[in-house]
Amino acid sequence: MTTHSDRYDFGEAGRYLYNFIWHDFCDWYIEMAKLPLYGDDEGKKDTTKSVLAYVLDHTLRLLHPFMPFITEEIWQQIPHEGETITLAPWPEVREEFQDETAANEMKRLVSIIKAVRNTRAEVDTPISKQIELLIQTEDEEVKKELEKNKIYIEQFCNPSKLVLETKINVPEKALSQVVSGAELYFPLEGLIDITKEIERLTKQQEHLQKEIDRVQNKLANKGFVNKAPQAIVDSERQKEQDYKDKYAKVTERLNELKQ
Repeated sequence: MTTHSDRYDFGEAGRYLYNFIWHDFCDWYIEMAKLPLYGDDEGKKDTTKSVLAYVLDHTLRLLHPFMPFITEEIWQQIPHEGETITLAPWPEVREEFQDETAANEMKRLVSIIKAVRNTRAEVDTPISKQIELLIQTEDEEVKKELEKNKIYIEQFCNPSKLVLETKINVPEKALSQVVSGAELYFPLEGLIDITKEIERLTKQQEHLQKEIDRVQNKLANKGFVNKAPQAIVDSERQKEQDYKDKYAKVTERLNELKQ
């Protein structure tokens, strides 16, 4: 926000802020915050309220140049310091709030919830209807991470049965999704067309192959590798490995269904 505002690129600044408010804060955090807020742990309630108030306060400050009157009205109704939001300091990055581990956990959790929702949509199964959800991960640390966040998976995926294991005996008739570090299986006997599932996985396989080719072409470009910041290059290499892992798992599942 600060970078784009300093460049007078207000359209791009507004886009970033809109995406944060709509997708990160409202879509995910507020919904997840309802669990501790409606729970019995008073400590977690207080922490959640503090985070909500802090983020809303600073988000309103960023939004104020775009919507001065409504932001002032809302700001006056929440805990704040000072007489007016107009004189409130512009938010600054708090390095002590950076937590890469938590960010990666959240990213995986969101990808799992989205994968379950997408799968439900494919077979026209509403979120109100419970389904079995099997999650397989070969990484013990990822398994512990998912067990720690199990309450969110149960809340937002509505499984009748949730299994988290490093090795799962996958039913023959099951939908599947691959996310970073885990494979999701949905035993849907009577609700799945094997032919359509093969078609879906084939399309996913083709998409992953295109992404692998794109990243490999980028990394094969000496100009990019030599001139780009090392962090960017490392990120592309990580993407390549991630796509390869997903491709291998999708291919394995395809071969199982075709037998």
